[in-house]
Amino acid sequence: MTSQAPHPFAGLDGAQASERTTKPRGAGFTMVADWGLGLQQQRDLTQMSAAHFDFAKIAVGMSRLYSAELLGEKIQHYVSMDIEPFPGGQYLEYAQVHGQLDRYLPACVEAGYRWVEVSDNIAPVTVDWKRQIIARAVEEFDLKVLGEVGKKEGLDNSIPLLDNAKACMDAGSSVLLLEAAEIFDDDADTARVIDEIVTAVGIEQVMFELPGPWISNVHHHDIHRLRRELIERYGTQVNIGNCSPDDLLSLEAFRRGLGVNAGSP
Repeated sequence: MTSQAPHPFAGLDGAQASERTTKPRGAGFTMVADWGLGLQQQRDLTQMSAAHFDFAKIAVGMSRLYSAELLGEKIQHYVSMDIEPFPGGQYLEYAQVHGQLDRYLPACVEAGYRWVEVSDNIAPVTVDWKRQIIARAVEEFDLKVLGEVGKKEGLDNSIPLLDNAKACMDAGSSVLLLEAAEIFDDDADTARVIDEIVTAVGIEQVMFELPGPWISNVHHHDIHRLRRELIERYGTQVNIGNCSPDDLLSLEAFRRGLGVNAGSP
Protein backbone atom coordinates (compact mmCIF):
# COMPACT_ATOMS: atom_id res chain seq x y z
CA MET A 1 0.00 0.00 0.00
CA THR A 2 1.46 3.34 -1.04
CA SER A 3 1.59 6.11 1.54
CA GLN A 4 -0.12 9.38 0.83
CA ALA A 5 2.21 12.19 -0.18
CA PRO A 6 2.48 15.00 2.37
CA HIS A 7 0.35 18.04 1.67
CA PRO A 8 2.46 20.86 0.19
CA PHE A 9 0.76 23.35 2.54
CA ALA A 10 0.95 21.15 5.66
CA GLY A 11 1.46 23.33 8.72
CA LEU A 12 0.21 26.51 7.00
CA ASP A 13 -3.11 26.45 8.82
CA GLY A 14 -5.19 29.28 10.16
CA ALA A 15 -5.18 30.17 13.83
CA GLN A 16 -8.58 28.48 14.35
CA ALA A 17 -7.69 25.21 12.61
CA SER A 18 -7.06 23.38 15.88
CA GLU A 19 -10.61 24.20 17.01
CA ARG A 20 -12.27 22.38 14.09
CA THR A 21 -13.28 18.78 14.60
CA THR A 22 -13.30 16.04 11.99
CA LYS A 23 -16.01 13.51 11.21
CA PRO A 24 -17.83 12.07 13.00
CA ARG A 25 -18.47 15.44 14.61
CA GLY A 26 -20.50 16.20 17.71
CA ALA A 27 -20.62 19.91 16.85
CA GLY A 28 -19.46 22.26 14.14
CA PHE A 29 -21.90 20.79 11.62
CA THR A 30 -22.46 22.30 8.19
CA MET A 31 -25.63 21.60 6.23
CA VAL A 32 -25.75 22.18 2.47
CA ALA A 33 -29.00 23.04 0.71
CA ASP A 34 -29.30 20.83 -2.39
CA TRP A 35 -31.65 22.58 -4.82
CA GLY A 36 -31.48 19.91 -7.50
CA LEU A 37 -27.84 18.99 -7.95
CA GLY A 38 -27.39 16.40 -10.68
CA LEU A 39 -25.55 13.22 -9.81
CA GLN A 40 -22.31 14.41 -11.42
CA GLN A 41 -22.53 17.76 -9.63
CA GLN A 42 -23.18 15.91 -6.39
CA ARG A 43 -20.13 13.72 -6.92
CA ASP A 44 -17.98 16.74 -7.74
CA LEU A 45 -19.17 18.38 -4.52
CA THR A 46 -18.47 15.35 -2.35
CA GLN A 47 -15.13 14.59 -4.01
CA MET A 48 -13.94 18.11 -3.22
CA SER A 49 -15.70 18.78 0.06
CA ALA A 50 -17.22 15.71 1.76
CA ALA A 51 -15.00 16.26 4.79
CA HIS A 52 -16.48 19.70 5.30
CA PHE A 53 -20.24 19.09 5.49
CA ASP A 54 -22.44 16.74 7.46
CA PHE A 55 -26.01 17.19 6.21
CA ALA A 56 -27.65 17.79 2.82
CA LYS A 57 -31.19 19.15 2.64
CA ILE A 58 -33.03 17.96 -0.49
CA ALA A 59 -34.94 21.22 -0.63
CA VAL A 60 -38.72 21.61 -0.45
CA GLY A 61 -40.54 18.79 -2.32
CA MET A 62 -37.78 17.99 -4.79
CA SER A 63 -37.69 14.40 -3.58
CA ARG A 64 -40.80 13.87 -5.71
CA LEU A 65 -39.19 15.18 -8.91
CA TYR A 66 -36.39 12.61 -9.13
CA SER A 67 -37.16 9.14 -10.39
CA ALA A 68 -37.19 6.56 -7.62
CA GLU A 69 -33.89 5.15 -8.90
CA LEU A 70 -32.13 8.51 -9.07
CA LEU A 71 -33.44 9.58 -5.66
CA GLY A 72 -32.19 6.35 -4.12
CA GLU A 73 -28.81 6.75 -5.78
CA LYS A 74 -28.56 10.36 -4.62
CA ILE A 75 -29.42 9.48 -1.03
CA GLN A 76 -27.09 6.49 -0.89
CA HIS A 77 -24.17 8.46 -2.30
CA TYR A 78 -24.51 11.10 0.41
CA VAL A 79 -24.74 8.40 3.09
CA SER A 80 -21.67 6.63 1.69
CA MET A 81 -19.72 9.87 2.17
CA ASP A 82 -20.83 10.25 5.83
CA ILE A 83 -23.33 12.97 4.91
CA GLU A 84 -26.94 12.67 6.08
CA PRO A 85 -29.50 13.77 3.48
CA PHE A 86 -33.03 14.74 4.51
CA PRO A 87 -36.10 16.11 2.73
CA GLY A 88 -37.00 19.75 3.28
CA GLY A 89 -39.62 20.31 5.96
CA GLN A 90 -42.02 22.08 3.63
CA TYR A 91 -42.71 18.75 1.91
CA LEU A 92 -44.02 17.35 5.21
CA GLU A 93 -46.18 20.44 5.60
CA TYR A 94 -47.49 19.96 2.06
CA ALA A 95 -48.53 16.42 3.03
CA GLN A 96 -50.30 17.79 6.12
CA VAL A 97 -52.18 20.51 4.22
CA HIS A 98 -53.33 18.06 1.53
CA GLY A 99 -54.41 15.30 3.89
CA GLN A 100 -51.59 12.92 2.98
CA LEU A 101 -49.55 13.05 6.17
CA ASP A 102 -49.87 9.32 6.88
CA ARG A 103 -48.00 8.58 3.65
CA TYR A 104 -45.09 10.91 4.30
CA LEU A 105 -42.93 9.23 6.97
CA PRO A 106 -43.25 5.73 5.43
CA ALA A 107 -42.21 7.23 2.08
CA CYS A 108 -39.12 8.81 3.69
CA VAL A 109 -38.06 5.44 5.11
CA GLU A 110 -38.73 3.66 1.81
CA ALA A 111 -36.62 6.21 -0.07
CA GLY A 112 -33.69 5.62 2.27
CA TYR A 113 -33.76 8.79 4.38
CA ARG A 114 -32.61 8.41 7.98
CA TRP A 115 -33.32 12.03 9.00
CA VAL A 116 -36.36 14.26 8.47
CA GLU A 117 -37.09 17.92 9.11
CA VAL A 118 -40.24 18.93 10.98
CA SER A 119 -41.14 22.59 10.40
CA ASP A 120 -44.12 24.94 10.48
CA ASN A 121 -43.29 27.44 7.74
CA ILE A 122 -46.49 27.28 5.71
CA ALA A 123 -48.99 25.05 7.50
CA PRO A 124 -51.12 26.62 10.27
CA VAL A 125 -50.26 23.90 12.78
CA THR A 126 -50.01 23.78 16.57
CA VAL A 127 -47.05 23.00 18.77
CA ASP A 128 -48.85 19.79 19.78
CA TRP A 129 -48.86 18.77 16.10
CA LYS A 130 -45.09 19.20 15.96
CA ARG A 131 -44.63 17.16 19.12
CA GLN A 132 -46.74 14.32 17.73
CA ILE A 133 -44.98 14.23 14.35
CA ILE A 134 -41.51 14.33 15.90
CA ALA A 135 -42.39 11.58 18.38
CA ARG A 136 -43.88 9.42 15.61
CA ALA A 137 -40.82 9.88 13.41
CA VAL A 138 -38.49 8.85 16.23
CA GLU A 139 -40.50 6.12 17.93
CA GLU A 140 -42.43 4.50 15.06
CA PHE A 141 -40.04 4.96 12.15
CA ASP A 142 -36.63 5.11 13.84
CA LEU A 143 -35.85 8.41 12.14
CA LYS A 144 -33.77 11.23 13.54
CA VAL A 145 -35.35 14.68 13.46
CA LEU A 146 -34.25 18.22 12.80
CA GLY A 147 -36.94 20.35 14.44
CA GLU A 148 -37.19 23.80 12.86
CA VAL A 149 -38.27 27.09 14.44
CA GLY A 150 -37.85 30.72 13.48
CA LYS A 151 -39.21 33.47 11.33
CA LYS A 152 -41.94 32.36 8.98
CA GLU A 153 -42.36 33.57 5.44
CA GLY A 154 -45.98 34.44 4.76
CA LEU A 155 -47.33 32.88 7.98
CA ASP A 156 -48.23 34.62 11.20
CA ASN A 157 -47.10 32.02 13.71
CA SER A 158 -48.26 32.60 17.27
CA ILE A 159 -46.17 29.88 18.94
CA PRO A 160 -43.60 31.57 21.21
CA LEU A 161 -40.12 30.83 19.89
CA LEU A 162 -38.74 29.40 23.13
CA ASP A 163 -41.81 27.19 23.67
CA ASN A 164 -41.55 25.96 20.09
CA ALA A 165 -37.86 25.13 20.52
CA LYS A 166 -38.39 23.29 23.82
CA ALA A 167 -41.29 21.33 22.33
CA CYS A 168 -39.14 20.18 19.41
CA MET A 169 -36.36 18.96 21.67
CA ASP A 170 -38.62 17.43 24.33
CA ALA A 171 -40.39 15.43 21.62
CA GLY A 172 -37.12 13.85 20.50
CA SER A 173 -35.42 16.10 17.94
CA SER A 174 -31.68 15.60 17.65
CA VAL A 175 -31.00 19.03 16.14
CA LEU A 176 -32.87 22.33 16.44
CA LEU A 177 -32.91 24.40 13.24
CA LEU A 178 -33.15 28.13 13.91
CA GLU A 179 -33.29 30.94 11.39
CA ALA A 180 -30.01 32.88 11.64
CA ALA A 181 -31.76 36.15 10.86
CA GLU A 182 -33.50 35.91 14.23
CA ILE A 183 -30.19 36.53 15.99
CA PHE A 184 -29.56 39.84 14.34
CA ASP A 185 -33.08 41.21 14.68
CA ASP A 186 -32.99 44.71 16.13
CA ASP A 187 -35.64 43.67 18.66
CA ALA A 188 -33.97 43.26 22.06
CA ASP A 189 -36.66 40.78 23.14
CA THR A 190 -35.83 38.52 20.18
CA ALA A 191 -32.12 38.59 21.04
CA ARG A 192 -32.97 37.66 24.63
CA VAL A 193 -35.12 34.73 23.50
CA ILE A 194 -32.33 33.46 21.22
CA ASP A 195 -29.94 33.48 24.17
CA GLU A 196 -32.54 31.59 26.22
CA ILE A 197 -32.91 28.98 23.47
CA VAL A 198 -29.15 28.47 23.22
CA THR A 199 -28.97 28.11 27.01
CA ALA A 200 -31.93 25.72 27.19
CA VAL A 201 -31.02 23.53 24.22
CA GLY A 202 -27.24 23.82 24.18
CA ILE A 203 -25.22 25.40 21.40
CA GLU A 204 -24.09 21.95 20.19
CA GLN A 205 -27.67 21.05 19.22
CA VAL A 206 -28.68 24.36 17.64
CA MET A 207 -28.10 24.78 13.90
CA PHE A 208 -28.54 28.29 12.53
CA GLU A 209 -30.06 28.35 9.05
CA LEU A 210 -28.73 31.01 6.70
CA PRO A 211 -31.32 32.96 4.69
CA GLY A 212 -31.28 32.67 0.93
CA PRO A 213 -32.10 34.70 -2.17
CA TRP A 214 -35.65 33.32 -2.08
CA ILE A 215 -36.27 35.83 0.72
CA SER A 216 -36.90 39.42 -0.32
CA ASN A 217 -33.92 41.79 -0.08
CA VAL A 218 -31.44 39.04 0.88
CA HIS A 219 -28.22 39.34 -1.11
CA HIS A 220 -25.02 37.32 -1.22
CA HIS A 221 -23.17 39.81 0.97
CA ASP A 222 -25.93 39.52 3.60
CA ILE A 223 -25.41 35.76 3.76
CA HIS A 224 -21.64 36.17 4.12
CA ARG A 225 -22.14 38.78 6.84
CA LEU A 226 -24.49 36.52 8.81
CA ARG A 227 -22.20 33.51 8.69
CA ARG A 228 -19.27 35.68 9.78
CA GLU A 229 -21.27 37.07 12.70
CA LEU A 230 -22.37 33.57 13.71
CA ILE A 231 -18.76 32.40 13.88
CA GLU A 232 -17.65 35.53 15.71
CA ARG A 233 -20.48 35.16 18.22
CA TYR A 234 -20.47 31.39 18.80
CA GLY A 235 -17.05 30.26 17.61
CA THR A 236 -15.71 28.11 14.80
CA GLN A 237 -17.73 25.10 16.01
CA VAL A 238 -21.15 26.72 15.52
CA ASN A 239 -23.59 24.63 13.47
CA ILE A 240 -24.55 26.37 10.21
CA GLY A 241 -27.24 25.26 7.76
CA ASN A 242 -28.59 26.17 4.31
CA CYS A 243 -25.11 26.74 2.93
CA SER A 244 -24.97 26.96 -0.86
CA PRO A 245 -22.74 24.30 -2.46
CA ASP A 246 -20.81 27.13 -4.12
CA ASP A 247 -20.12 28.71 -0.72
CA LEU A 248 -19.17 25.55 1.17
CA LEU A 249 -15.38 25.80 0.88
CA SER A 250 -15.33 29.53 1.56
CA LEU A 251 -17.36 28.91 4.73
CA GLU A 252 -14.91 26.24 5.86
CA ALA A 253 -12.00 28.55 5.02
CA PHE A 254 -13.48 31.25 7.23
CA ARG A 255 -14.13 28.76 10.05
CA ARG A 256 -10.43 27.84 9.94
CA GLY A 257 -9.07 31.36 9.61
CA LEU A 258 -7.74 30.78 6.10
CA GLY A 259 -8.68 34.14 4.67
CA VAL A 260 -10.59 37.14 5.98
CA ASN A 261 -12.28 37.67 2.62
CA ALA A 262 -13.75 34.17 2.83
CA GLY A 263 -16.30 35.60 5.22
CA SER A 264 -16.25 39.35 4.75
CA PRO A 265 -18.88 41.38 2.86
